[in-house]
Amino acid sequence: MQSLNNKQIELIISDVEEARITFSHLADDLIDHICCEVENEMSFGKTFDEAYDIVKQQTGIKVLQKIQESALYLIDKNYRRMKMTMKITGNLSLAMLGIGTAMELSHLAGGSLLIIFGFVILCLVFFPAAIYTNYKEMKVKGSKILHLSILIGGILFMAGVLFKVMHWPGASNLLFTGWLFILFIFLPILMYIKLKEATTAKEKSIILIGIAGLLIFELSTMFKVFHWPGAAVLMIVGSVLLVSIFLPLFTYSKFKETGKITGQFIYILISAMFFMLLSILLAINVSTNVLDVYAQNESNARSIGNYLNVKNQKLYADINGKADSIKTKASAINIGTLKVCSLIDSIRIELVMASDLVDKQIAEKLLLDVNHISNKADLKITNSLMIGENWNGMAYRLKQAIIKYQQTIQSEITSNAELTKNINIVLNTSDISINQETQTWEQITFNENILIGTLSVLSDIEKRIRMVESQTIQFINAQTK
Repeated sequence: MQSLNNKQIELIISDVEEARITFSHLADDLIDHICCEVENEMSFGKTFDEAYDIVKQQTGIKVLQKIQESALYLIDKNYRRMKMTMKITGNLSLAMLGIGTAMELSHLAGGSLLIIFGFVILCLVFFPAAIYTNYKEMKVKGSKILHLSILIGGILFMAGVLFKVMHWPGASNLLFTGWLFILFIFLPILMYIKLKEATTAKEKSIILIGIAGLLIFELSTMFKVFHWPGAAVLMIVGSVLLVSIFLPLFTYSKFKETGKITGQFIYILISAMFFMLLSILLAINVSTNVLDVYAQNESNARSIGNYLNVKNQKLYADINGKADSIKTKASAINIGTLKVCSLIDSIRIELVMASDLVDKQIAEKLLLDVNHISNKADLKITNSLMIGENWNGMAYRLKQAIIKYQQTIQSEITSNAELTKNINIVLNTSDISINQETQTWEQITFNENILIGTLSVLSDIEKRIRMVESQTIQFINAQTK
C-alpha cells in the first residue's frame, strides 16, 4: 500500500484543525482514519488529490464537527445539558418575543410581560448556554477571554435593548457598556485568533478587512442609536468594506479552496448584502426620514411662535401709553396667552422626561433641538400622558385651557364678528363625527401619535395662540387711534 508523504499528512492535519476538533485524542484518531482511507483509495491507482477528494466528500468538515459534537454529547454531561437547554430556550424565547411584540403592536394586555420574560430567558439562559457549547467546541488559545467578553457584552447589550423597549432608566448605559465589550474587547480578540489561524498573507488581509468593516459598521450603529455625528459616514465606510471588498475576496478564496460554493453560503451572502443595502439606504436617506420631517415641522412652528412672541411684546409696549381700560384688556389677553403657552411648555417637558427618562433640566435642553431626543418615535408614553386611561390626560387639560382662552379673547373683541369667526376657526377644539361615531378633539389630535409628532402639534398650537394674540392686540390698539 502506498504511504503518504509529510506534506500530504500536513494537509490532512490542517483540514482537521480547520474543523476545530478540540479533543486531542479524537483529532489524532480522525487524522489516522483519514490517512488510512486515502492510502486505501490510492492503492487502486488514484492520485493523492483524487483519493483525498473522495474521502473529503465522505468526511467533510461538517462531518468531523458532528463527530466531535457527538463525542462531547456522550462524554460531557454539562455540554449535553447546555446543548439541550440552548435548543429549548432558544425556541421558547423567540416565540415569547414574537408573540409579545405582536400583542404590543395590537395594544393587547400581557404583551410587555411576554417581551420581558422572553428577554430574560434569552439573556440569562439561552445566550450563556450557546456561548458555553461554542466554547467547548472551540478550545483554542484565547478563546476563554473571547467567549467571556461576548457573554458579558452580549448580555449587557440585550438588557439595554430590553430597557430601551420598556423605557426603563439605565438603557443607554447598558447599551454603551455592551457595545464597548463587543467592539473593543471581543472583536480585537477575534481578529487576533483568526490571524493566528491564517496561513497566508492574503488570508490575513481578508480577515483584517472583514473585522475592520464589522467594527466600523457596528460603531456606526452605536452612533446612530445615540444620535452622535458621523453615523452615516461610518455606516457607509463599514458597508463598503464588508460588501464591496471583504465579501468578494472571502467568496473567491473559499471557491478557490473548495472548488465550489454551497447553497448555504450563497444564502448567507445574499442575506448579508440585503442587510448592508438596507443599512446604507437608511444612512443616506436621512433627509427623507419621517421623523426628521416631524422634527423640521416642530422647529419651524417653534421659530414662528418665537417670532410672533417678540412682535407681540412690541405691541404691548405700544399700549402702555394708552388708557387704563385698554391696558386692562391687553393685560387680560397677555395673561391668558402666557397661561396656555406655559401649559404647552410643561406638557412638552413632561413628555420628554417620561420618554427619555431624564430630569426637567435635561428635557428643557433636549427641546431646544428635538433631533437630540432619543425616543422620538415613542408611542406608548405619548398615548398614556396625552390621552390617559379615562380620556382625562394632558390633552384634555390643554383643550379646556384653549376654550377658556377663546372666551377671554371673545370678551375683548365682541364688536368684531369677522375676527371672532377667524379666531374660532384657528382655535377650534370641537368634536367631530366620523362614520356616525363621535371623535373628540383629543382623539383626533393626539391619539396614536408618536412623540415627535405630538411635539410638532403642540408647537403648531402655540404658534396659533400667538397668531390670535397678535391679531387681537392689533385690533385693540387700532380701536384707540
